[in-house]
Amino acid sequence: MANMEQVAQINGKWKQDHSQNENYDLFLREHGMGWFLRKMIEWFKISPVEEYVVNGDQITYRNYANEHRPFEMTQTVGQPPITVFMENFGSLQVQTYWDEYGRLVTRTRKDVGEFIQTGRIDSKGMLELTILLPSGKTCRRVLKRVQ
Repeated sequence: MANMEQVAQINGKWKQDHSQNENYDLFLREHGMGWFLRKMIEWFKISPVEEYVVNGDQITYRNYANEHRPFEMTQTVGQPPITVFMENFGSLQVQTYWDEYGRLVTRTRKDVGEFIQTGRIDSKGMLELTILLPSGKTCRRVLKRVQ
């Protein structure tokens, strides 16, 4: 099982580095986001601040796409899925657990299928998220720490 101290390294605020993404447009499309909004994100490098707060086996995720009303979800590692609604992504069932390799895995289920995400801090201190999409393809998102 992975060390919670390692997971605690994700504590803080992060912003996507679009130059290092792989298949991000496909990730957004498979989440049901329309062409126009996806192109706006691509052209203008739109990236809301994302925040992780690790407290024991609880992880709180916040997304500040709407600064006046950020999205927030708290989950306990290893517990049954929770259902949340996220603007532009719809209703999601989310579960986080440890896999047999000691990685923290987040499974997100939607009507279009299942997204399976793992994350790690790379050698440059960036948060690298790898997501297996319902289509079987992989998306890679890289986020930089922000103040």
